[in-house]
Amino acid sequence: MRPPRPSNFITNHIYLSHNNDYDRNVEKLCERATLHNKRVMLITSRKYPLPREHDGRQTASKGRISVCRLIDIEATPQQLLDLHDGYQPFHGLPDLIIFDLHSIIAEVLQRPVMQQCSTDKLVRHIAKCSAAFANYRELVCNEWLVAGDSGKSVTENGSHGVDTIVVMSQESYPMTPAQFKLLMGLYFWGNECYTSFSKLSAQISISQGLTA
Repeated sequence: MRPPRPSNFITNHIYLSHNNDYDRNVEKLCERATLHNKRVMLITSRKYPLPREHDGRQTASKGRISVCRLIDIEATPQQLLDLHDGYQPFHGLPDLIIFDLHSIIAEVLQRPVMQQCSTDKLVRHIAKCSAAFANYRELVCNEWLVAGDSGKSVTENGSHGVDTIVVMSQESYPMTPAQFKLLMGLYFWGNECYTSFSKLSAQISISQGLTA
């Protein structure tokens, strides 16, 4: 897997959180996006209020918000692949994709079985998840490009771009600072980094036209 190539169709962001209390901010951003007829894909290990689950795949929809509930860090790469493979054109492509890597790492660090794993193994799992999301992001980008080349409007609101947000912790653990820097360079190079969610939200509002 390789990081997605640059494209005018996609703008990538990283939110570096200093704690775990960001879920309400994420939820508010998702809700505001749907009020402007946007499609949101939220990929997370956190529990959000969901109306139903589809076919036991841990994926649910609430209005125009689709939530992919990640099972565990080992299964995440396959879940992301299945997420794209299960895409149907009539579902519409997402305008905003939020990948909550922070929640995946936090969940695995709390599991007794995974606490017995070596740090190197945990870092490899994190790298695989990051690579899988980079690949998923590129696949979505390709879908946008195909839709644009065919002259079709890929969204109902006239938008022709997608924003992605990767949520990570400001703390590199269980990675070393050098490993964290390498991970960022391999899979999230060129992404706009934010430590203030309000500033990130303001930028998303501008790029997705949520200010009206």
